[in-house]
Amino acid sequence: MKKLKIIFLICLISAALFDLLAAYAQAIAQLQDRTSIPFHSLGFKFMGLENIFKGVRTVGYYTDKDLNDAQAIAQFEQAQYMLAPTVLDLNHTQYHWVILDCTGPQAAKEAIQRLGLTPLKINQGIILAYNPNGI
Repeated sequence: MKKLKIIFLICLISAALFDLLAAYAQAIAQLQDRTSIPFHSLGFKFMGLENIFKGVRTVGYYTDKDLNDAQAIAQFEQAQYMLAPTVLDLNHTQYHWVILDCTGPQAAKEAIQRLGLTPLKINQGIILAYNPNGI
């Protein structure tokens, strides 16, 4: 009976050690993967815009990105967080101020021309534009 307890204890310790090593390996793999951006840092692209939007209740936020993609929606959410209390109206461009978050420079240029916007500021792919016909 004593040997059975020892064997059980060894199996339990081995299983715990295996889980620990698997978690360690996963953590190392995630640290080495530099292609993914932590969602909490996506909002830094919008820093400084809160000074422009003082007293502005609503700003348009235009994106051509797939909002089923976790990173695209996380960026919108982080922008909303960074710019509160100003409300970002997703994919509505009828406001004087519009933030563009496009998949590339060509898509942004086409959107600016199609919507009749004037680009004012670009930061890390985020474009602040003015709509002269905005409300």
